[in-house]
Amino acid sequence: MISLISSFSYFGIFIAAFIETIFPPIPSEIIFPLAGYISFKSNYSYFQIFLMAFSGALGSTLGAILIYFLSKKIGRVAIIKIGKYFFVNKDKIKKAEDWFQDYGIYAVFLGRLAPGIREIISIPAGIAKMNIGKFIIFTFAGSLIWSTLLISLGYIFGNSWNSLSSLLSDLFPILFVIVVLGLGFILIYYVLRRRKKIE
Repeated sequence: MISLISSFSYFGIFIAAFIETIFPPIPSEIIFPLAGYISFKSNYSYFQIFLMAFSGALGSTLGAILIYFLSKKIGRVAIIKIGKYFFVNKDKIKKAEDWFQDYGIYAVFLGRLAPGIREIISIPAGIAKMNIGKFIIFTFAGSLIWSTLLISLGYIFGNSWNSLSSLLSDLFPILFVIVVLGLGFILIYYVLRRRKKIE
């Protein structure tokens, strides 16, 4: 992955993110901070760092679309059979389905920010035949936030990215709760404001 991202820069992180999405055992918690580390070593500008994050989000989205259409086409039973070859068992799929049922279409956006869910949230979305336009928008939005956060942290920590990846594994549940609460407050504010205008 290091040589892929180092040699091909934006296209490299695009391919790495695509592979990470369709093959869950490769964690994005390693790939994106690594891209940030490479950006640091290459003295990238902030705009170039954003392009790295944007390319990563595109790769993740393309991988998610592939999983979405596969799940939509072959259905739940076949996905469970295939999933075991990609280290995605029935329990993980059930967890993603529960997540999708609880949060509806917003589960795709939130799921892209949740470790353990982000890699497989496309499965219940495909099985439920979620509107493809909304799926792509929510997937890309969540993926862009995720990739920007991790690449930025990798860049900021520079040579300490190995320690960072270990630290992130412990901190991400906390970070996820903070992000969800923040989004929740924004949503509540928007709903109350709209209701006030109607009244």
